[in-house]
Amino acid sequence: MGSESFRNGLRKTRAAKAFLVVTMATWGLSGFARRTPGAPKSPSVHPAAPVPPFHAHPPRGPLPQVLPWHEFVGNPWAENAYRLAARIRPVLYQQPCYCWCSRSLGHTCLLDCFIRQDKHAADCQTCLKEAIFAYQQTKRDVNARTIRAEIIRGDWTKVNLAAYNRPPGR
Repeated sequence: MGSESFRNGLRKTRAAKAFLVVTMATWGLSGFARRTPGAPKSPSVHPAAPVPPFHAHPPRGPLPQVLPWHEFVGNPWAENAYRLAARIRPVLYQQPCYCWCSRSLGHTCLLDCFIRQDKHAADCQTCLKEAIFAYQQTKRDVNARTIRAEIIRGDWTKVNLAAYNRPPGR
């Protein structure tokens, strides 16, 4: 009887450890599940993280065009952000992108998210928020260097994408 109770105790300990591991993993992933259905994904910003790549100076020549916003019909966040991005290409050229697409896609600045055929920004909440933030600040006559400092500080995270959940011009 002693060995049977020992085995039962061991099973309970193993079950408790398994439960703990599953619970911790669920808590760690729960942040991804709390987003609005259909809304683009957004990684979080860590204040001590290094700054992603950007260009410190305005471009010296012409910049590529942003992908046409009408390619994203059905995704109002992307429609709006691509439309706004097209208006401020030199500003986006000078901004880092905190989704770290530089690591996975080789992007060198926020503008790359909106010009490349991977259409990365269409599904990335970070890119969308940063571009909208940069546009809002540009409309307030804030220069690209100051916008970059604000983006690095994380001010872009306060952009409310719900305000951009309607197709432009409708």
